[in-house]
Amino acid sequence: MASGMWEEVLAVKTENRRELNLQGPFINKRIEDRGLDEGVFTLTGLNLLKIAGTPLESLSEKLGNLNNLTSLMLENNKLKELPSSVGNLVSLKFLDISGNKLESLPDTLSNLVNIQSLNANLNNLQSFPDVSNMKVLAYLSIARNKLSALPPGVCDPSLTLLSTIDAANNEITSIPTEISNLTHLIKLDVTSNKLDSLPLELCECPKLREVIIVDNKMKDRKLLKLAEHSTKALLNYLKTQLDKQQALEKGNKKDKSKKSNKKKGDKKEVEDLERDIISVLQFEVDNGFVITATQAVMSVRQYIVCCIIKNLDFSKSNNMFKRFINLQTKLHESICEKRQTATIATHDFKLIKAPLVYDALRPHVIQITPLFKTKVTTAEILMKELRDEAEAFRKEKKRSTLSGIHKYLDLLKDKTHYPCLKDADGDVISFPPITNSEKTKISKETTDILIEVTSSTNLDVCKKVLEEMLRETLLLGVGTPGSDVGEKEVEGEAPKEVDTSRMRFPQKLTVEQVKVIDAQGNLRVIFPSRVDLQNPAYDVIRNYE
Repeated sequence: MASGMWEEVLAVKTENRRELNLQGPFINKRIEDRGLDEGVFTLTGLNLLKIAGTPLESLSEKLGNLNNLTSLMLENNKLKELPSSVGNLVSLKFLDISGNKLESLPDTLSNLVNIQSLNANLNNLQSFPDVSNMKVLAYLSIARNKLSALPPGVCDPSLTLLSTIDAANNEITSIPTEISNLTHLIKLDVTSNKLDSLPLELCECPKLREVIIVDNKMKDRKLLKLAEHSTKALLNYLKTQLDKQQALEKGNKKDKSKKSNKKKGDKKEVEDLERDIISVLQFEVDNGFVITATQAVMSVRQYIVCCIIKNLDFSKSNNMFKRFINLQTKLHESICEKRQTATIATHDFKLIKAPLVYDALRPHVIQITPLFKTKVTTAEILMKELRDEAEAFRKEKKRSTLSGIHKYLDLLKDKTHYPCLKDADGDVISFPPITNSEKTKISKETTDILIEVTSSTNLDVCKKVLEEMLRETLLLGVGTPGSDVGEKEVEGEAPKEVDTSRMRFPQKLTVEQVKVIDAQGNLRVIFPSRVDLQNPAYDVIRNYE
């Protein structure tokens, strides 16, 4: 028997080891050719068995022989089922079956009474065994499956150690009111499910600190806004609603019912409002838009985040384009803190020659045709002209306050190199935080725009500014009609000469991801990623999983 064993299995057996780790290309090749070595199931002294990242599709019922296992790690294989004998592993404390192709789990899984951590992420599970016997379960992750409900027994009051439930990206329609039984629950993640409400009793979980409910179609939109602000605010709101409900049940029904009916009416109105949408197009490996950030710019203005907004229509009204330009000015003054933390630049995407390079060069080397100018100049000359204008303005007005671009000259004070964004022709199309190039200037006819946000503060500032820019652009109504706006909504539409841009038809903004890499090709940032655009004010649709 030993002669046919894999060397890794034989070594564990002869040396009486307690751990076996099977992964890597050689293991994969053996499993593809001959399947898993059955000798694994004779290692009854094992405490830990890890088989990860292999083409393994099934496990023998002999798995149940390994009754001393405390850790079983089977992540990222191709398992379609688990043997029912897994229920024999009563000493098991840690079970990881994430990243497989499991559609169901054996009921015997309920026998794992000593399990502390159970990870079943990234499978195709449509049901889950009862977990009420898992009295010491502390961590339960069932995200990215096809579950329509939390596992049976998950709210059993005997699960006094359960602190984390990650059930994101499923098809869960409701959370049981009994969730208040979980006295040690700290985190509940139900992102991207089919929830339309939360149980008011959630506020009675005494240790709950984090509730994540983004990307659910809540009837009461206030829930999403409060959750985004803080879990504490959300739970306080649920507590207020629960108190009112309990008061109604006890009495004073006449007076209270009038208020309740009014609130129900308000909720109906909220439900009837259509939702704005941001549709995210995934970066295409072969044709995606890439910006390379050089090492030189790292010490000058190192952070840059970009995206492309598509299918814009500035012809909806005479002042739509002007409002978009004013938006950029407004954001520079507010969220960008007068350009001190970040600056925004917009480019007509159809006038850009890709790929782009974000670099830092000496001022006399940078050549640019500034916005609203016709001649090429260097950054050195441009800055001198602007400083001279600023000084003349001070003398004329006899005051230190400056206006326009002159207010931002000090942002490059004492810099030996200036940041710039160059296209494939080597032309500078952006000189942050001072000006864009006339070459890629947007106009009323522009339909696709590259938005560029740069900063010397941090990457999160860039993302925050860009998200606000997208949100405000969506509110302007410059996008396309939302998917739910059909003939019914526009049946009695106003004549075309009427400005419908301010009417609150649902809008859709199409945004394409842009990737920023370093000189070695390593990813610095891609925007918007899956963790971006978490604003309850609109829905996000992504064309990728």
